[in-house]
Amino acid sequence: MIGSTILLYEGGPDWPSWDRWWDLIERYAVTIFLATGGALRLLSKQDSSHVRDHNIDTLKLILVTAEPLEASTWRWAYSVIGTSYAPLIDSIPDKLTGRIPVVNMYIQSELGTFITGNLVNYTFPPLKPGSVGPPIPGFNIDVINDSSISVRESIGRLIIKSPWPAMPIEFPEDYESLWSRGFYDTGDYAVMDSDGYIYVLGRRDTVMKVSGYRLSPGAIEEVIESNLHKQTLVVGLYDDLRFESPLVIVEGQVNTDDVKRIVRDYIGPIADPKLVLTIKRMPNIQKHILRRMLKEALWSSEGSLEVVENILREFLNS
Repeated sequence: MIGSTILLYEGGPDWPSWDRWWDLIERYAVTIFLATGGALRLLSKQDSSHVRDHNIDTLKLILVTAEPLEASTWRWAYSVIGTSYAPLIDSIPDKLTGRIPVVNMYIQSELGTFITGNLVNYTFPPLKPGSVGPPIPGFNIDVINDSSISVRESIGRLIIKSPWPAMPIEFPEDYESLWSRGFYDTGDYAVMDSDGYIYVLGRRDTVMKVSGYRLSPGAIEEVIESNLHKQTLVVGLYDDLRFESPLVIVEGQVNTDDVKRIVRDYIGPIADPKLVLTIKRMPNIQKHILRRMLKEALWSSEGSLEVVENILREFLNS
């Protein structure tokens, strides 16, 4: 809108080699690099020489969106991508100290814009690795508990307490329903610290966030059940590359390769299960309740499958 040139690239970052993106940045003198957390997570697993072999000194800013960005990946992006051959005052290239900001911003399609983040050209507050930053001016954001009371330094529901400039004029009923309690419910869990910085943890409604894509557990369950005729439960399991990956629980004996093939064929490779577990009998409880319990247990235990087995065993024995 202000006459900027935008370079869009469609395709993997590994063709014809892992320096593909850095070559594009150098060739076209890109100044702002926008990527997802999943993309940076994948690139951080590669040899850093792919970045250092290119002069990307034109970069002034690295923006990240679409999913949470853990502190370790933030530090990789800051120290490796953000280190320059022509260092600014806080950059020492041989020590990979970084020279430009890595800003993680929170957005939902329904919101129409970013609502948190460190605005580099406005008032630039200090960066906190792992955080999506403070609310952008104009957005009244809070984290509340189940009693709708504001909480700090603990997990709660991420909400917006008043209308914002980018609200749509026309919207479907399900969007309107998110205002039913007097605030807009984003559907995400988050933590807000004492400085007002927000740390988004993931979806509260058990929708999975896989490499920046929202995936429905119910859709995956449906294709498995219709093909194998076995009760199935799907929940998101933390993945150090994709943020979340499907954990598939199937009643009875089943070939795990068949389950993965069905998911890939009907949903796509992005939904490839990280793990397939089989149990003798599925608990007699509504799926959405069981999914939420398992997801909360997995979050609180840092992905331990032992808690999943304990919860399933408890329901089966009750």
